[in-house]
Amino acid sequence: MKNIMNKIVGACSLITMLFSLAYASNDIKMQKIYAFLDTSGDIRMDTIHILQEYAMVGMKNHFKNPGKALKNDMEALEKSLTELLQNCQDKKNEALFSCAELQKAKASLETARKILTSTPNEKEALAFWKAMDSVRNGINQAMVHLSQDLYPDDDTVQGIMYAGRLATIAQRYGALYLYKIWGFDKDLKAGQQLRYLNKFFPDAVSQLAESTEDLPDSLQKNITQQLKAIQNDLRFFIIMGHSKHYIPTLIYTKAQSVADKANRIADDFVDNPIE
Repeated sequence: MKNIMNKIVGACSLITMLFSLAYASNDIKMQKIYAFLDTSGDIRMDTIHILQEYAMVGMKNHFKNPGKALKNDMEALEKSLTELLQNCQDKKNEALFSCAELQKAKASLETARKILTSTPNEKEALAFWKAMDSVRNGINQAMVHLSQDLYPDDDTVQGIMYAGRLATIAQRYGALYLYKIWGFDKDLKAGQQLRYLNKFFPDAVSQLAESTEDLPDSLQKNITQQLKAIQNDLRFFIIMGHSKHYIPTLIYTKAQSVADKANRIADDFVDNPIE
């Protein structure tokens, strides 16, 4: 009887250990997922910020040296995307992320790089927009696959997605207004796109606010304050839609300010996963 009990105890200990290992393995995997979403969100946002830099250079506006920033940001984006592709499969070759969508994004980035062999100009401005928007779309599809198809019930995943979405909205506002100033209003149907963003961003703010409900109180309070600041900043773009006079440097700065706040919220979710 004693031997049987020892075996049972031993078996229970083994099961407990296996469950612990499985839990630890799953926890490590989810940390990779969270890191992927956070990095992908940065890339998605940067593709649009780069469009602003391209427009600033094309319009010969030298505020904050956009030419140097454009070169550095393209190099950083390419490096980040390459690293995602190198890690989109685990050691068992099981896809952690959507490698196919990342490959499409990389192909579009190579097209954009070829365009950048020439100084930003009106002739190639729309081609560059199309290439970078295609990069953004590929990254976005990989993120949507994770958040909607694979982990729709993971609160941390959803929080990172919502924060990244706000950062992207801010940068898209900036890119559309700068291209509009540059003379591509009709080509991009900028007015139509801006009206869509005006309707979309309040929902994005509400979704992000709801996703913070299970975070620690102090962190939730901090994010709430950040969201209020983001709402105020984004209203700037809505109000500007009724104006006939635009200030490129203010647009450029405001878009980055909002994106930075949203990115800090995404980092909070990564550092404080909701169990």
